[in-house]
Amino acid sequence: METRKKLQWTAVAAFAVTAWTWAGADNASAAVTAADIEVSGTEQKMYVNVSQDKEMVFGTATRSRKSGKVVFKVSSWNLYETSSGKRAEIDLSKLSNIKDNYIAVKTDDMEVPVIVKIPANDKVSSVRYNGATQELEIKTGASRTSLKAASDYEWRTVYSNWQTPDETQKLADGKVSGVFGEFQFQGGTLYIRTPGEGLSKITETTDVELKDCYDAGNIEKAVKVYDAPKLPGRETKLNIAKQANGPAVSVQYTSGTLTLPKLSEYRIVTVSGSAVTVPDDVIKNESVKRGVTLDELLPGSLESGILEVRTEPNTSRKRCASKWTRIPLEKPSVLETSGSDTLNSKPSSPADGVYKWGGGGIKNVTVVGDADGTGTKPVLVKADYQSTSKGYNVVITSTSSANYRVAVMDKEEKPGASVSSRTLKANSSLTLSGLKDGQVIYIRQDGSSSTKTWAGEYTKFGTVDLPKQENAN
Repeated sequence: METRKKLQWTAVAAFAVTAWTWAGADNASAAVTAADIEVSGTEQKMYVNVSQDKEMVFGTATRSRKSGKVVFKVSSWNLYETSSGKRAEIDLSKLSNIKDNYIAVKTDDMEVPVIVKIPANDKVSSVRYNGATQELEIKTGASRTSLKAASDYEWRTVYSNWQTPDETQKLADGKVSGVFGEFQFQGGTLYIRTPGEGLSKITETTDVELKDCYDAGNIEKAVKVYDAPKLPGRETKLNIAKQANGPAVSVQYTSGTLTLPKLSEYRIVTVSGSAVTVPDDVIKNESVKRGVTLDELLPGSLESGILEVRTEPNTSRKRCASKWTRIPLEKPSVLETSGSDTLNSKPSSPADGVYKWGGGGIKNVTVVGDADGTGTKPVLVKADYQSTSKGYNVVITSTSSANYRVAVMDKEEKPGASVSSRTLKANSSLTLSGLKDGQVIYIRQDGSSSTKTWAGEYTKFGTVDLPKQENAN
């Protein structure tokens, strides 16, 4: 079996003969009836059942009027050699899907062919997509002013085959939500169309104008026209915009706070071993929120997590939510101290005629590190008093490779994130002057924007108890 000549879709006359005859056909074959013909709009194929090993011809028919009658003419025929009991396949993929097409089919012993009408599909297709709601809306019609909701659709990417939507993606009144979200990450180009009608037998036409038709070569010879399924609709290109990059989140590692941008959504993802927990909901933030602390973001027993922030969807602009900006979070570390913070009070009786007291508190306390191999915890930070002409200073000395922040409070009260503080650099000393008895010194590990290290929690280091002496007399 082979098609000797592909279906010609031009109106140029190939033979100067009567419309329904051709040369070289000298073998009689069984007639083709409407019952022998099926058409699939989905596959874009016409199938003709042939009962003998003879020949069948088919061609594009042109509809016109002659002497007041509707007539059909075929300018070019295609010869198809058939085998008994086989089915001829006629390709329809090059037909225009937005106009009526007519295919004529006959064998030698048929005076006139069977005319099969492939009805036009809608000329106009409108496809809209709202990235914020992932809603697809499809309308089709003969013109822009006669659009109506589509009942079904299929889609493809630039390179993929046509895809049929599943039950959750079906249209209802021309719309469906929650589709094509997978293309929003990087953006996508899709093609949408209404599907062709499925395989079915041709049926006598319902078009009143085609009930009475004739052969253009002999207008006394009537021909019958049959309706077939429609081909797929016109393809419409749909560009899906990719997500915008995540919003900038200002992080103050040195103060242990951050700023949430306005019109944002955020959530905390937690990781415990191999288990990752992603919240079902997001928290909305309508305006700029400054000074958000780690304790707010990691409440209770949460020690760490990942802050994910994105710009919220914009329904009016049909824009989806942005990508997530991700910031690792850790509960502020707490320094370990060693020693006594006892204040030395004035003795009840003088020694050698002089009262001597003070010089305790801050001097008695150290910050220690992790235990070494011997179980000893090395001293990282210590303090001492320094005598000057104006009184005493407190000198804090570090042997640690880390930086610290030191804050002085008038009473025992943990400093807030915005309290004034000074830096104790690694392997260096910091001098505090103008101190008063009873003031409390706090210390914490410093944060770093360059290494993305969060500031630690303020820990009480010691109480100021300046050295004093006076004569008993």
